[in-house]
Amino acid sequence: MLEFPYVMKAKELLQSYADGSRNFIEAELTSVSLRGARLCHINLEAATLTDANLVKVDFFNARLSKARLARANLSGADLGEADLKGANLRGANLKGANLRGATLINADLSQADFTDACLSGAKLYGVNLTEAKFINANLKSASLMKAKLIRTDLTNADFSHANLYQAVFSSVKLKDTILYSATMPNGNIFSHPNAGIDEANSLHQQIYLRLSASDLMQLEACVQEAVAILYWNIPRDESTNSEYIQNLIMQQMIKYINLKLNLFNSLEQ
Repeated sequence: MLEFPYVMKAKELLQSYADGSRNFIEAELTSVSLRGARLCHINLEAATLTDANLVKVDFFNARLSKARLARANLSGADLGEADLKGANLRGANLKGANLRGATLINADLSQADFTDACLSGAKLYGVNLTEAKFINANLKSASLMKAKLIRTDLTNADFSHANLYQAVFSSVKLKDTILYSATMPNGNIFSHPNAGIDEANSLHQQIYLRLSASDLMQLEACVQEAVAILYWNIPRDESTNSEYIQNLIMQQMIKYINLKLNLFNSLEQ
């Protein structure tokens, strides 16, 4: 029986797995290459896989709590229903990875890249998402309560029905982000379907402003992003209420609009 921590080579681990072993707690696998390996249900709790090549590895239902996966390449990997509680995935590449139903409670996902990844139904309570990328990511029905999103790129990410209660947002990129029916940090439900503009109801606006439906959608996305940046960066204390926040946002928006109008007017003269 192996005693861990134990330095292993890829060939050793794969052979032990093929022989029926599943328990590799605290295994030392720094920079190992397991590309394309089928390792579902494996136990790698507290294992070290820093800088490992784990492209397209099958980690379905794997136990990876407190595993060290900093800068690991997990692009295209299957981590569906995997346990990654407290794992260190700082700077990891998870492009196109499947994390549907995975548990990542209190994990460090800072600077990780989840572009095109699926995290539908994932549990992300208290995770650190500082400078992480979720471009085109699917986070439908994911739970991000008390998550830390600082300088996080959420471009075109889908948070429909996600739980963002008490999450911290700061300098987040929200271009074309979908938040339909998501629970926002203040506990309110975001009910506006981002993707939709009623062309019939806005027809008179199109004629007056000479804007197409696509122009109106782009305008709405820009306004939403601007309001979101202001909203999530307003300092709050016990006396802060929604009316104060609304008035402050309106003041700032009017200020910036006037500055831009003055600029455009000066260019036309």
